[in-house]
Amino acid sequence: MDNIVEIPLDAPEAQQVATEAQSLPPEAQPEVAEVKRGRGRPKGAPNKLKKPAPREPTPEPILPSPPKVKARRKPVEQKAVKKKPVYESSDSEGAPDARKTTQQIASEVLELLSFQRANQRAQRRDRYAAWFQ
Repeated sequence: MDNIVEIPLDAPEAQQVATEAQSLPPEAQPEVAEVKRGRGRPKGAPNKLKKPAPREPTPEPILPSPPKVKARRKPVEQKAVKKKPVYESSDSEGAPDARKTTQQIASEVLELLSFQRANQRAQRRDRYAAWFQ
């Protein structure tokens, strides 16, 4: 193994050695022994597994089996439905407006969400402001 000499790829000697290796007949080139791996069943294996010796049946006493009881659900008790208080039509501010349209409700929800998002942005801006000063 001491006879290995490194030859740079760009050198003309390397090209000469490469062409010589290609020009050698296949018999002169060293052969690489392929390792065969056994697959499947080994040779000589029996076709079927051996069956175990049959056991003598043990006599079991014949007893009537107890009847199976199915689990039953408990009846669900319904809770008393609470009635919402009915507001009389008056000019008080505490009474909800019963005649709001879906568009009005949607606009109020969007407004609340936008305020919430703006507050989150302001808090985040204040938190990280010290990093950039």
